[in-house]
Amino acid sequence: MVPVPDPKDVLAGFVRARVDDRVLFADDVDEAIALITTPLSGDVVLLDVRGDLETSTASPGFRRVAAQVDLAHTLAALEAEFVAREAELLIVPGVVDATGEVLPLPRLAAIAHRHGARLLVDAGELATRRVINLTSHGIDYVVLSGAIIAGFGPAVVIGRGDGLPPVDSAHVDTAVAHGLAQAAIAVVDLGFDWIGLHEESLSAVVDDAVRALPGARRLRLWPDVRDRVGLAEIAVAGRYEPVSIRWGIGTGHKELARQLNTLAHVVFEQEAS
Repeated sequence: MVPVPDPKDVLAGFVRARVDDRVLFADDVDEAIALITTPLSGDVVLLDVRGDLETSTASPGFRRVAAQVDLAHTLAALEAEFVAREAELLIVPGVVDATGEVLPLPRLAAIAHRHGARLLVDAGELATRRVINLTSHGIDYVVLSGAIIAGFGPAVVIGRGDGLPPVDSAHVDTAVAHGLAQAAIAVVDLGFDWIGLHEESLSAVVDDAVRALPGARRLRLWPDVRDRVGLAEIAVAGRYEPVSIRWGIGTGHKELARQLNTLAHVVFEQEAS
């Protein structure tokens, strides 16, 4: 009989964890992040790409750095924040979950490590779309969402054992844990190269279609980021809410899209005048 792999071993392999990294289950993403942040005595810096002040992962004690006009200025703002005052942890998303830009995780890890901090990546939207490699990317912790990877299940935090509690914070049924692991295996079997090329092709179709529509514009947070996952928000002249297009499972955040949509309508009015 072929032995059934331990689900935690499968999930560790899914993100190319280091040999001494640990895997813990939590009830949800917020709880998974709290497993890391609660014991810390130092500050936590949060990169805010959502455009609002009420994100659920953001404790009132976190120091926020807002996304800037482009990625280059955003990275510079993070660097300046660490220069101004030391911190113990940097939290970033893997993807801008309204407009799809993929964040440069190795560069973010380098910023954190240069100032003696660790990097935590909320990879809910990223994990099923791009390769995550804790070892080569220099990521200290990654949080995965079972709801996005498998459509069900707990959140998972994977990373350096000296920063994690000794036991899971959630009781996870064995069948659920194996189901989550099998979903991760299915993503790997599909192939990240194929997924990336497929999303790029679909994105090009959307871009071409939007360009052909008068009074329509695809929203972007950062113009200097080429790699985007399968998320699109489209501003349409005369329509208050942007139009959302998504391929794959996900739960995009709306506030950023609404703000970008407002800016797009200013441009529409200028073009019409």
